[in-house]
Amino acid sequence: MRTKNISVVPVVDNPKDRRYLGTISDRDVVTECVGLGHDPSDCAVQDHARTDTPVVRPETELKGYKVPKQTDHHVRSTIVVVDGDERVVGFIPHPEEVQGIVIGA
Repeated sequence: MRTKNISVVPVVDNPKDRRYLGTISDRDVVTECVGLGHDPSDCAVQDHARTDTPVVRPETELKGYKVPKQTDHHVRSTIVVVDGDERVVGFIPHPEEVQGIVIGA
């Protein structure tokens, strides 16, 4: 994440099937893993992944789509796009920049 300057990524079951399990941010790694005294190389990402990220389908109309404001003000809102088999097919890391999406509703 650091080398590619990525702050949030979807967590999937495996690279082939890509079934959605949650999201994890660089802050989650620091506060939920390192901050609790764990070694990140010994932790499974699923142990620290968030499951409260909004999920939509490719056909979801985004105009007027409401994304709840995160209770942790350090975490930016994101949206994961999954198909009918719950496979990750897209990710909207900055929904506040998409016209029509309402943040904090």
